[in-house]
Amino acid sequence: MKNLDARIRFTGERRQVTALFYDIVGSTELLLRSEPEKFFRSVSALHQSAETIIKKHGGFLHQRLGDGGCCFFGYPDQSEDAAESAVQASLELLGIAASTKKTRTAFRLRIGVATGLVVFSTQGDEIVGTAPVLAARLQAEAEPNSVLVADSTVQLTRHKFDYSLVRKAKLKGFEEPVALWRPQERDRSTSALSSFNEWDRPIRGRERELAALSSAWNSARDGKGSSITVVGEAGIGKSRLIGEFARSLSQTSHETLIFQCGRRLESQPLHPFMSFLERLVAEPSVLKNGESAALIQALQTAGRDVDAAVVDTILSFTSDRSPATSRNIRASDLSGRAFRRKVIEAAADILTCKATDVPTLLVFEDVHWADVMTLELVDRLGSLAGKLPILVVQTSRIRRSLALATEIELSGLASAAVRDLVASVWRERPPPGLSDFILDQCDGMPLYAEELANFFRGRQPLGKASSEWKGLLMEGGVSSLNDLLSARLAATGSARRAAQFASVIGREFNISLLAYLLEGVSRQMVEDAVERLVSQGIIEPSSATPGSFQFRHVLTQEAAYSSLLKSDRRRIHRRIAELLIGEAKPSLPAAIAAWQCAEAGLHDAAARFALAAAEASVLRSAMHEANVSLELCAQEVDSLSRRHPDRTELALGLLELQGVVATALEGEGSESARRAYSRAMQLLRKQALAVRSKHFPVYWGWWFTAPNILTQQSRARILVGDMQAVEDQETRLQSYHCGWATSFHAGEHEFCLDCVARGLDLYDPERAVRNRAFFGGHDAKVCGLGESALSYLLLNDADASEHAIRQCLDWAASTDHAGSMVHALYYAIVLRRCQSRYDDVHDLGEQMLALAERHGLAASQARANMYCGWAELMTSFAERGEERFQHGLLLQQQLGTDDNFSMHSDMHAQMLQRLGKPAEALATIHNAINVGRKSGQRFWLAELYRLSARLRRDLNDPPSLIRRDLMRAVQIADAQGAAWLLARAERDLGGIG
Repeated sequence: MKNLDARIRFTGERRQVTALFYDIVGSTELLLRSEPEKFFRSVSALHQSAETIIKKHGGFLHQRLGDGGCCFFGYPDQSEDAAESAVQASLELLGIAASTKKTRTAFRLRIGVATGLVVFSTQGDEIVGTAPVLAARLQAEAEPNSVLVADSTVQLTRHKFDYSLVRKAKLKGFEEPVALWRPQERDRSTSALSSFNEWDRPIRGRERELAALSSAWNSARDGKGSSITVVGEAGIGKSRLIGEFARSLSQTSHETLIFQCGRRLESQPLHPFMSFLERLVAEPSVLKNGESAALIQALQTAGRDVDAAVVDTILSFTSDRSPATSRNIRASDLSGRAFRRKVIEAAADILTCKATDVPTLLVFEDVHWADVMTLELVDRLGSLAGKLPILVVQTSRIRRSLALATEIELSGLASAAVRDLVASVWRERPPPGLSDFILDQCDGMPLYAEELANFFRGRQPLGKASSEWKGLLMEGGVSSLNDLLSARLAATGSARRAAQFASVIGREFNISLLAYLLEGVSRQMVEDAVERLVSQGIIEPSSATPGSFQFRHVLTQEAAYSSLLKSDRRRIHRRIAELLIGEAKPSLPAAIAAWQCAEAGLHDAAARFALAAAEASVLRSAMHEANVSLELCAQEVDSLSRRHPDRTELALGLLELQGVVATALEGEGSESARRAYSRAMQLLRKQALAVRSKHFPVYWGWWFTAPNILTQQSRARILVGDMQAVEDQETRLQSYHCGWATSFHAGEHEFCLDCVARGLDLYDPERAVRNRAFFGGHDAKVCGLGESALSYLLLNDADASEHAIRQCLDWAASTDHAGSMVHALYYAIVLRRCQSRYDDVHDLGEQMLALAERHGLAASQARANMYCGWAELMTSFAERGEERFQHGLLLQQQLGTDDNFSMHSDMHAQMLQRLGKPAEALATIHNAINVGRKSGQRFWLAELYRLSARLRRDLNDPPSLIRRDLMRAVQIADAQGAAWLLARAERDLGGIG
């Protein structure tokens, strides 16, 4: 049967081993006194007998050195009792050497034994470490027919053998004198001291913190909950504190829910909550397929009765969606933020719905690794806690700015607590000076103190003075907490290899994947190794995933991981990566799969998994989480050869999503968004038509993030031209969508109407349902009809304009899509505003406001208030109208969503004029004219000049300036073919006389 080393042979490893050197005393003299053939046969027989004994005790005869041998225990096969086996073998070797037979020369042996950490190659041809050097030196110091054992081995075996101190000797290469110990086998009837360690012993020195938690819990039980953050460095005892507190509640009626945040899962939105739901439903397909009845049943079975709307919101978040659509999203649409907020509120409802009947403790571990949505969920729970019997506790290595949370900072344990901890580990009175020494070494860190106490307990020195404790650490190769954890791992014997493989998987792992990595090892052997790791306090059953295991502390996982050579880590990562790549649906989250592939050096696969993780986050409006994955993706794409066949495709996918995410996080006009789309277009326009069509969202984003209307109109014409020959009708339709949207603002009304006509010929209602959320956040037909209504008005075709706006409103209503309905209402409002139909503007604005508030569309709320305020002020309610307009204007400025600056400035100026502030009104108009001329938003420029002329007349400006403004209005309107605007300007010009 293969052992745990069977599948992957490492190129090298750090491991604690015990070295044994034996040497024949006076071999040269014996050779001179004996016949050569007889001497050769006798030496060969001794080596064979020695090898038999070494193998019997689990050792390995590494080299025959003519008149001696070099042996290792714990290599190549790991063994939990390697040191004991080496000492036992050395005593038996003395026995065979002393025997005398007729066919063999009687030999006397010198033997040295030492234990320590070494680095060795898999082939065994190179072993570096102090243990073999020290064993060789001890062998040279030994008397004939005797064994000398190093301190490091004595401390591991003192409960099995009796030792006497021979002397201290200055050995070559060692600065300090080395103690020489002679072993003697102990009476077998003496029972060995158990090495069992109580991993869950009561916490020490945290009475004040426990009291604070208990006080908060008592308040929560009375209906006044709170939120507490426990902050401290790794190993300071945050989780131990929470565990002790949770155990203290065992006699009270309550519910405890623990959520574990994970390293490298920062890009998985709401990962801890999602794990909770998956445990609840048992079958993940319920969440992925959006099975409402099954989720409701699972929640009710768990005693969680929530509204159907809550379930629907959660399933809209968890359900699988096509990743291709993620790159089309106009991510700045604020409905995405509203959706995310609804999801967080729904999650909070699920977690707190039982609290009115049962006080609830909600624990979020390691929130320094939490994704942004999880942090928002924790904050939401904290805001609810004050009115509910819940206590929210989070542990973190770093501080967050939390107005609603009370902070408990964990510092090092006091000296009395460290002494108490050492005594609890020792189970008897510790040796004099040990507690003070440990206190000085650990600086109050409880995990370090506990590991030091366990280390010394297993190696308790015999006859040592307190000043020599540090030497014991040096001999054991211990200079840090990581070294201690590595030593404890080494003590688990062959199970250590299972821990090393598991550490590459992550902090949490399942036996199936571990068995896959240890190919050729029986499932039973893997389970036995896992059981031993559990018994030794290395790992424990996962609190998050049934059937899985996790390292008790992330520092233990890191110790196991760091004990592997980089080349071997990469080979294990590659084995995991190959499994994930071959699966139809990877068994690990995409973010973890990306990391595994990256560590394996599989840059193309890593980039694909990172893109998949980012796409999933974008579709859930989790843009911060998406950005984490995109950063990894960018690193992996950069690592690919310029000649890699998939590099361009991966780079385009990366840039598409970077544009979407930058637009969402930094705004449509952000430099990051523009840079991403511009770089993507540089790549894309070099590709074949089929590739350009596939990546149409790049065109859309490049057009959408243009710095001004002039640039946007130029890009729209390129876009329409490049997509003319594309077979996909939806792509061509959306290219026309860009064309008509920009050309209206640019005052190119004929081109606008031509794009609408061509585009709506390609319109398909079923495709529209799938695509309206991804191109502008509204239905294309609604947009085209609305733009044509405005263009027809300015071209002085009133009948066509009225027909188009009726169709626009009717079609929007039939879609029952919030974004499309507010879009249609906005067109109708702008149309009626152009016609100065104040009552209609007000009625339509109130409809728009109600719809926008219901669906969390902040930009539409801002516009509705501006237009309603304008209508109110221009009719009768001046004070209220001004306040309402200013409120909407301020919100719009905060959001950065003013895409109709010219008309809004016109409205603002009209209000100022009505309020008796003509000079301010004129300044507002002139600013709008300058912005319009520079940006290219020219559709209303003629009207701005006309209003400027009217304001100049009120201010008694020279007639020449008034005439100049009106002449410019006439010229601009005439150039645009805007007959309606032209007639208004000419009428005013004729009135000058």
